[in-house]
Amino acid sequence: MEPTFVLDRIDAGYFADQDKRKARAYIGASGIGSPCDAYLAYSLRGFPDTPPEPRLARIFQLGHRIETLVVADLKRKAQMTVWDRDPETGQQWTYELLGGHIKTHMDGQIALDDRDGAEVLILEVKSMNKASWNKFVKHGIQKSHPGYYEQLQMMMGMSGFRRAYFIAYCKNDSSYHDEIVEFDQLVWSEQCSRIERALNGDAEKVAASVDDWRCRSCFKRDACWASAGVEARCMTCAHACPTERGGWHCARFDQPAPGEACSAWRVYKAKER
Repeated sequence: MEPTFVLDRIDAGYFADQDKRKARAYIGASGIGSPCDAYLAYSLRGFPDTPPEPRLARIFQLGHRIETLVVADLKRKAQMTVWDRDPETGQQWTYELLGGHIKTHMDGQIALDDRDGAEVLILEVKSMNKASWNKFVKHGIQKSHPGYYEQLQMMMGMSGFRRAYFIAYCKNDSSYHDEIVEFDQLVWSEQCSRIERALNGDAEKVAASVDDWRCRSCFKRDACWASAGVEARCMTCAHACPTERGGWHCARFDQPAPGEACSAWRVYKAKER
């Protein structure tokens, strides 16, 4: 039987949603696992993402739904105390530095009971396919998924927590596996150095060519290599520098950046490798 037009329309709908979505303009914990300093700099400046294929977008969407399921299991089945929202804001737990230029969001916070009483840890939830989940079970999160490990370290470094509870859900058979991750000051110090390079305009591309395997899967690759889709704004300008209060300063005219680009606008570019 011939396939219908319906599947094409589903994919078209995903592409349309992506066109409406603006890229984040900060360095986040979810991206600190990238090996590329340029990625951090382009994230800081709100450079547009290369839209993921609809199939990948659906995988991300499923991950968010699974996260809700896992939190419900922790609360209702395991009878754990979980705060998946900040009670003061009603929103996701968020920690910021430099007026929001650096930001991390948490899936929640969880109280683990032991002989010494209840300890509150960061809660991070991920969903994985069977192969990825098996690697986590065998090797632990630092070796199996270094990007997730880096994310947890940045969360702890920014929030002051010194332990995190990481739980993974296998999408193939609904198995669970978990691990408690300890804070690593050395990793956090290295992350701070990378963040500082991005803030100071010293970020360098990880690769010498867009064809490098690390670039092919990067969401900033089109903006990075071809300045594709980059809007003329102060934060995307080579003359703009981030300020400690979260705004931008124009080095060309030595004044606060107004937001809208002027005739001196020149697209920011990370250093070549």
